[in-house]
Amino acid sequence: MLRRRESDPATRSVLSLRNIEDNLCFTAHEAWAWFVLPTQPWAFRSDRQREQLLYGIGDALAWLAGHRIHLRVTSRPYPAADWARQLHHLTPAPLRTDGVEPWSEHMVTMQKHLRHQTLGDKDVFLGVRLGNRAATHRMIGALWRHPGNVEHARLLTKREQVTETVGLPGLDGRPATASEMEWLVRRSVGVGMPAPAELSPSAGTDWDADDLHAFEDEIEYAAGPLDRTIRLTSRGMREPAVRHAAVLSVGRLEEIDAPDPALDPWLSHTDRLPFPVEWSCQFDVLSGVEARRAIQRKLLVVRDMQRHYSEHDLDEPLALGRQADQARQVEDQLTRGADVTAARVHGWFRLAVTGPTEEACLERARQVVTSYRSRRVTIEHPRGQYGLLREFIPGEPVSTAAHRRRLPAMYVAAGVPTASSRLGDRRGPYIGCTTGASRRAVMFDTHYATEVRETSGLVPVVGGLGAGKSVLLGQLTYEAARRGIPSVVLDPSGPLSRLVDLPELAEHGEHIDLTAAANGTLNPFDVVAAPQREGFEADEAFHEAVVMASQDRKLLAMDVIKMLLPPSVNALPQTSLVVSDAVRATGGERSSSLWDVVRILESLDDPHGRVVANYLRDMAELPLSRLFFPGVEPTAARMQATLTVLTMPGLVLPPRTVPREHWSTSEQMAVPLLHLAAWYATRAVYGRDMQSRKLVALDETHFLGEWSAGRALFTRLGRDSRKWNTCVLASSQNPADVLGMDVANFMSAAFVGRIEDEEAARDALRMLRVSTGVGYERALASLSSGRGGHANREFVMRDVDGNVDKVGIDLSANPGLLAALNTTAGRDGPAARASERVA
Repeated sequence: MLRRRESDPATRSVLSLRNIEDNLCFTAHEAWAWFVLPTQPWAFRSDRQREQLLYGIGDALAWLAGHRIHLRVTSRPYPAADWARQLHHLTPAPLRTDGVEPWSEHMVTMQKHLRHQTLGDKDVFLGVRLGNRAATHRMIGALWRHPGNVEHARLLTKREQVTETVGLPGLDGRPATASEMEWLVRRSVGVGMPAPAELSPSAGTDWDADDLHAFEDEIEYAAGPLDRTIRLTSRGMREPAVRHAAVLSVGRLEEIDAPDPALDPWLSHTDRLPFPVEWSCQFDVLSGVEARRAIQRKLLVVRDMQRHYSEHDLDEPLALGRQADQARQVEDQLTRGADVTAARVHGWFRLAVTGPTEEACLERARQVVTSYRSRRVTIEHPRGQYGLLREFIPGEPVSTAAHRRRLPAMYVAAGVPTASSRLGDRRGPYIGCTTGASRRAVMFDTHYATEVRETSGLVPVVGGLGAGKSVLLGQLTYEAARRGIPSVVLDPSGPLSRLVDLPELAEHGEHIDLTAAANGTLNPFDVVAAPQREGFEADEAFHEAVVMASQDRKLLAMDVIKMLLPPSVNALPQTSLVVSDAVRATGGERSSSLWDVVRILESLDDPHGRVVANYLRDMAELPLSRLFFPGVEPTAARMQATLTVLTMPGLVLPPRTVPREHWSTSEQMAVPLLHLAAWYATRAVYGRDMQSRKLVALDETHFLGEWSAGRALFTRLGRDSRKWNTCVLASSQNPADVLGMDVANFMSAAFVGRIEDEEAARDALRMLRVSTGVGYERALASLSSGRGGHANREFVMRDVDGNVDKVGIDLSANPGLLAALNTTAGRDGPAARASERVA
């Protein structure tokens, strides 16, 4: 067995690196420059955007012809502690309840949950060999430990050229900093070990040969000549950790079609796996001229074989003819094609997986091999694991020439090693993780859009039945309320009222059943809040807001009256005229009511006014109509709690496919109730301080878009949400309802759940600002494929910064909230709700 021991100099492994200066690394014979490549979004991008990215990477590789490249892909654990500190800082007044887990403990629980998930951030490093070191420079470096100004001057031109090339679109790389180089070397020496908790406290940017021993002294390697894994043991001051690592190598691979919306890039395919996989790719970039010589030699061999068959009057094998045709096509491509298509790479592509035991490590290696079979890529498990693992360290040479791949540069570009997920604002509460090509933590701050990006706070949540809209609304509202943000939820069906029953929210929540509220609670003239003078700097703006509020009251009153009238009466031209005259006569004053409209209708000269007034008096006799028509007693002031949930139990909304003339009386009453309740909920926005944070969540908003008052409400919320620092969550079943309310310019973010109808899916993609007709419609239909079981509900999310990807809602760290939000039929018991991952 081969072991690295301090007492055995013959077997001691010494790093090939001699010193590091900023992003420059020097070995005994070579000089390298290292760069950091930012990750690039890949999911839900158009073919044109993907092609631009691929050709950008291919062009950069072609311009690096003549250099050896070392591509290192690793991962960095999600900075849960930094995230928690930032979120705690952004939460100055969290709720406090005696005997209940405080906000600080809640953050500790979420940190522990994040640390047990494979949700690391992807780090991509690119090393470029600048050239070989002259003998005189090596001698100077040996004497003075540093290469000196002479060698730096010699490398300056190449370094600038390489830096400029790596920084072009496609790679968008930048020189690595000293701390990033330290992270890379420590991560590479201890592949699969726990990430370094702390880096060197020294501010220096140089590491000489004596200092480099600090990297190797932390890890002990042990492996036999024929072992299938390497045993790594940490020797740091912390508790020793043991890992087993297995290094795999890319073997034969078929022709690659790119971009392909149905497949992720082959070099980023391992991001799908539930465990980290590291890559180390070392290859030489050859120009078209250099690669053509090798192809011409192969073509001569093929032609000699063809001539041999011809001389003996034998039919040549068809495979030989195909080889000749392919060789001629490649030769023509290398001769006449562009640099990006003519460039070739010759090199090695290694993968490393680790596990706590050898059996676990080999099982993960098997999963990697299996996962690539669908991509028609062969993954080999070579011998010489110790040397292969050393290749991951910057500056180390290739240990074996086996499994060298000769590929077009565009094949490497099609792998898109920088492809990853960018989703969320990284400062808000944790809501889940991406479930597309990679697993990344997703944070969503309800006020990131209004406070940081200075844009609208309107966030639509759309999806079909069972898509999980109520769960998502409940989760976002719960986190906002715990942070002390005043929140109002309009949930007609009522399951979100369970939030008020949670111990941590019980003392700070209020559940209002609007069907049992006082007479006139939903008076159309009173639900529109009056503008507050202190919210406006100029008198002109305040007066304009007063006029707009008056217009909103009149518009809402007219729509409510039309909703209450029978369709046959509402369809008459005279109806609109008399109703408009009567409502206009009220002046839109907040003190007015529908009784004033009835009296004005009765006093009109047009006899049709009395007909409409009689219908309204008949409707006023219905039990729920008392909410529209004020009584003698004054309406009590409500919605002063941190969390207010408005419900209307027993409300029967009419089916969308049933014409209005066939609605029942209860269904006819439900529509104006929903409209007025939505306006009533917005009083929580305009009744509080303009700069303070607020949240309003509206469910069943698809009925609002069918009436002018509902569209006016959405326009007002979208327009005012930034000025009033409000997040507006609007849930609907059909994306067309949201698009039809002319609020597309006001949407800051969006969530789209499972949608099976293709036309509705196209509307949802337009709402997400994603290309239609390229296959993404099927992606929406496949969301939450494990519905009815224990799988997380999935959404396609578009964040405030325009990134789009799939996110799985994760409530497993909060079983109490999970049980409260579970609405799955047949799972009402506490134990059953606790076992469900999502409702």
